[in-house]
Amino acid sequence: MTESVISSVECWACSNGLIVFSTDIETGNVLLECEECMAGSWEPDVVSGGKPPFLTVDMLTRASTLDEIRAKGWNPLIRN
Repeated sequence: MTESVISSVECWACSNGLIVFSTDIETGNVLLECEECMAGSWEPDVVSGGKPPFLTVDMLTRASTLDEIRAKGWNPLIRN
């Protein structure tokens, strides 16, 4: 089981939960997902013109690997 990688992005919906990198099992696309309120986003910059967040409760996701995160170009968003 892969451990979730935490991002430095703050939740757009609840401003409280940890945002982790998740992969949609059906499509293989990497998304950002709040562990608290289950808000998800295909883009890290939702606040300034990105698509609005969506609920991930009906999605099948798994923790993204570092290689998947890097392939998306999101490695600067990984929280140290």
